[in-house]
Amino acid sequence: MSGTRERILELGEELVLTKGFNGFSYQDISTALGIKNAAIHYYFASKENLGTSIVKTNIQRFEEMIANMQALQFDPIKKIETFIKIYSKSHRERKLCIVGALSPDIETLFPTTQVEVTKMVDLILNWLVEVLTEGKKQGVFHFQEEEKQRAFQILSSLVASLQLARVNKYVDYKGYCYDLLDQLK
Repeated sequence: MSGTRERILELGEELVLTKGFNGFSYQDISTALGIKNAAIHYYFASKENLGTSIVKTNIQRFEEMIANMQALQFDPIKKIETFIKIYSKSHRERKLCIVGALSPDIETLFPTTQVEVTKMVDLILNWLVEVLTEGKKQGVFHFQEEEKQRAFQILSSLVASLQLARVNKYVDYKGYCYDLLDQLK
């Protein structure tokens, strides 16, 4: 991948996670990188292409994380802890996650970007259901709800808590996240 393309993609993602998709323009990227808008259009013909590429990149990272956990034979608790660390890192960096950054704007996103955001949410929820089911079968999780319902609660809590932590800066975010894990046991 071209160095310029990669820098545009990285800065675009940074802007999505800090300002939201509708909160930045190609001008913000070109100014920050010291390039012309035409250079951005060379790699990403439209903001739709950029947004869709950002989400696809996040999907790829998540799939790689899942594959790594499988290869390392993580148990269900370690898998959930690893997942929670994504959100803890986002909190430390004062960023939203890609789902939390794009979901509020879903109706104003381009159709291709909407499709990718939906894919990402489905991927995460399906993975969580698998991990929760595995944990129940192994006897390490003892929650009462259906796995699908609990997966939705976990993802919703993590996404929303990042948004609320921006407002209430005094929240013990890390403690909150690990309370979610304790509730599974």
